[in-house]
Parts: sequence; C-alpha cells; structure tokens
Amino acid sequence: MRPERGTWLVLLVIVGVAGARLLTAPEPALLAWPGGEVYGHAWVQWWHGLALPAWPDTPPLAEVHRWVVMDPLPTALAGALGRLCGWTFAWNALVIGAIALAFAGGAALARRLQGAPLVGGAVMATAPIFLGSLASGLTEDAALGLVPLSAAFLLGPSLGAAALGGALLGLTAWCGLYLAWFGALLAVFLGLTELLAAARGGGLPRALGRWGLAAAVAILLAAPALRPHLDRVSGGHRAGAVTEQVEPAWKVNPWRGADLAAFVAPGQAPLQGDELLRLHPTYLGWIALALALAGGRSRWWLVLLGAALMAPGQHLRLAGEPLGVENPVAVWAWRVLPFSDLINHHARWMLLGQVALAVLAARGARSVIHRVIHTRPPDQNRIGTPGMIESALPLAIALGTTVEIATLSPAPFPLPLTPAAVDPLWSLVPPGEGALLPVPAGGPGVHFQRPLYEQRAHGRPLLVNPNRPGPPPGLGPLGAWLAGLGHPGQPPAPEADLSPLKRAGVSVIVARAPTHTRAEEVLGPPWRETPGGAIWLLEDPP
Repeated sequence: MRPERGTWLVLLVIVGVAGARLLTAPEPALLAWPGGEVYGHAWVQWWHGLALPAWPDTPPLAEVHRWVVMDPLPTALAGALGRLCGWTFAWNALVIGAIALAFAGGAALARRLQGAPLVGGAVMATAPIFLGSLASGLTEDAALGLVPLSAAFLLGPSLGAAALGGALLGLTAWCGLYLAWFGALLAVFLGLTELLAAARGGGLPRALGRWGLAAAVAILLAAPALRPHLDRVSGGHRAGAVTEQVEPAWKVNPWRGADLAAFVAPGQAPLQGDELLRLHPTYLGWIALALALAGGRSRWWLVLLGAALMAPGQHLRLAGEPLGVENPVAVWAWRVLPFSDLINHHARWMLLGQVALAVLAARGARSVIHRVIHTRPPDQNRIGTPGMIESALPLAIALGTTVEIATLSPAPFPLPLTPAAVDPLWSLVPPGEGALLPVPAGGPGVHFQRPLYEQRAHGRPLLVNPNRPGPPPGLGPLGAWLAGLGHPGQPPAPEADLSPLKRAGVSVIVARAPTHTRAEEVLGPPWRETPGGAIWLLEDPP
C-alpha cells in the first residue's frame, strides 16, 4: 500500500527535529541524556558487538556473573552495525530507526482503523514517554513501534495477517520485556473484544481461528527470548519501598509513578546537567487530546484510561507534592494482573497508553476532516477541493502535533546529546589482565555506569557495580573510602592498606578530577596525571 501524500515530509521533519543537535555538536555525540542509562546500554552493545557471532551471557571484562540482555535484537543489530560503521553511528542509527518504526507502526494501525495515518504516525513517533525512553538510553523501549504494527495486522481479516501480527508480537519479546508485556496485554484486550463481537454476530469460529493462530505464532517466537528472564519474573526486580518526598522534576517523572499534573502541564522540567535520572514524561499533548475527544466513543479509550490510571503507581502526586493517597487501581492491579509488580517505573504504562492515543487522535482527525469537507461554504474554491482538504489537513495536523511537542511539552525533543569521546586519561592505562578500580563510584554528578563506557579505551577488567552506585564488596576500608570520594562530607582517609584491593585483583586505580587530589594524599604520587584525573599502578609498570 502506497504511503499517504506528505508521509516522507512528516517523517523527515520528526527525525530532523529529533537529531537537530547533532548538526551543531562540536564533537561526535550520542543521542541521549547523559544522566540516563546511555553508558550502560552502549557498553552492552559494544561488548556484544565485539563477540558476534557469539552471544556471551557474561561480560568478559567486568565482575558480573551473568548479564541478561533486556533487548537482544536491538543489541545485536547495533552491535553488528557498530562493528561495521562505528559505535557512535550505530547508537544514533538505532535511535533514528526507532523513531521511524514508531511512525510506521502508528500510521499502520491508524490506517487499519480508518484514521488519518499521518496523524497516527506523528503522535506515535513524538510521544513524550517514548522520546523520554530514547533520551534515557532505554533501548529496550526503542522498538515500541512493533506494538501498534502488530496490532494493525492482528486486526486484519485474513489468517495471513493474523500470523504476521502474531510474529510481530512475538518479536517484541526480543526487543524488551516491557514491550512484550504491554503488547500481550493489548492483544488480549483486542482479541477478547473481537471474540465477543463475533459471538454476537455469528462469526465466532473464524475469529477463534485467527486469534488462536496469532497466539500460537507469538508464543512460539517469544518463548526463547523470555526464557532467560525467568529469574527476574519469578524473583527479583520488584518495585520495593517508596520514599515520599517532593519532586522538583515532576514533569518528567524521574522516579516511579507519573505525577497527575504531568499528563497535561506544558513546559520544560528544571533539570541540571549533572543529574542522574530517567526521563518518563507522560504529557499527552493538547492537540492529540482534542482530536481524540473529537473522535467520540471507542474501545481504545479503555486502553488509554487504563494506562493513565496505572501510570501514577500506588502513591499519587500532584505537581511534585505527595498527596498521601493511594491509587486504588494500581493497588488492585498489583494483586490481580500478572507481573504488574515487576514495573519499577510505573509511568512507562503510558507506552501502551500512547498507542491508544495515537489511534484516537488519528480517528478524531479523520472525523474533523470529514466535517470540514461536508460543512464547506458553497464557494468551494475558497478552501479547496475535497481532495486537497483531505491531503492538506492531515499534513497540517501532523506537523502541528510535532511543533507542539518540540516547543511546549516537557519531552526531550530535540533529543539531548552525550559526548561520545572518552577522556584521554583512560587510554593511558597500560594493558594487562589485572582489574581496574575507577573512583569515585558514586556521588553528585558521578555516573556510576560511565566507567563501563570508558572501558573501550583500555580493555581492562573493571571492578564496578554496573547496576547501582557504590563499590563491589571486599575492597576493604581504603577501597570503600576511595569509592566514596564523590560524596560531600567524606570522612578522613583510613590507613593506606592496599592488601584488600590486591586480594580483590585490583592492579590499577583511576581517580577522576577533581577527586584525584584527595586520593593522592593516601596513595601517593600517581603513575600518570592529566587534567581528567590520575592513575595509580598496584603492579609493576610495563
């Protein structure tokens, strides 16, 4: 099927705005917020890319016993592309490709449901919650476009469309657990509503055959990807305790649930360049919301409202202030809905909600266009022929939603940048098999995953905790003190006993500026010192 007129223009505008900062960047950069998870995810792409065609489940150069990749398909694609074209190019290509896929998925589902494809694609590709995931480096959300794309085929009339829809749904499991779960919930909802309608209309056997085939294909394709996550599903990664406090950056919902005001409040959030947080803006967009309301009743409102009710999580907030009130919908869902308690950042429910909003806005746009055409004044030339209106209005609406998200929403659009270069200090580390201890391991402005990204400059094993700030255990008082150099009010240095560090396999210590001057008070003169920090060797220099 040929794309609608203006498709490539709208997609080019969206992609151009998303990557606009790359055009003026003074040096190579990654499309990502430096305070997100870009360093960790880029690291996974790097070491998996180097290992291809093998697929190791343990990082070869880190003290991690097992590392289950959340998004094996995007990681493999980025890893292969990185080997060919460079790691920075591969990361940015993945981000741009994700936006294009979201546009294609939104447009396909809108077309299937008699909506305006340009509007569905634009609302999907510029979804603030989706852009927040991309900016945060959450590559497991990058293939969001597969969810509406699979739904578009699942709703098709033929067995072939059902099989393809099931295959695309199964493919989401290879791209991210959240996507697979949200896609499965949407498929179950659509299937049940269709089966109920078919039961009333007499077409139940055919509907059962279509949805049964789709389910079988999806399960067969998804099962191998889901198997490595059984430990996560059956045990850890629960949401844990919640700390109630005022959140200044409530418009981007950096922690757990969505703020109630964040759904409609325009304007940027007050973010600092050294803050370490994820961005999960749930802003709906006033144009998209108005179009959705213009479209009238639809089962897709249940999807949008359900996601919006789940997104705040258990504890409600308004404009950053805790309300001291529990969300009964989320509390109920935790007890009833399988795996719902695995979500740490409840605002990501709006990834599913955005699919519904794209459909509702696209259908509303089609309704508005129909009204304009059929309520024109007698002098048709004043506003154009029906064909001109039908082509121009979707284009104008799609571009309008893009402009709104870029100028009024809290979404990181254009996407922010993270410098791709590694400080020259790290390339001075001599080669060897002994482990490197990077310090500090936490504190204001210290990204605990950054040493993972910098490992590509030296290739030594790392003694870090890749999942949270702080050093791994067993480093002794001196190791713990060095790891805490980034925290204000650090206690006096302990005795310079290096034996626990050596027993842990540490051969090199690298301290970042400006904390390296305090480390020098205990460790003595460094082996190498640069404006970026200093290096100490606990082994004989080469």
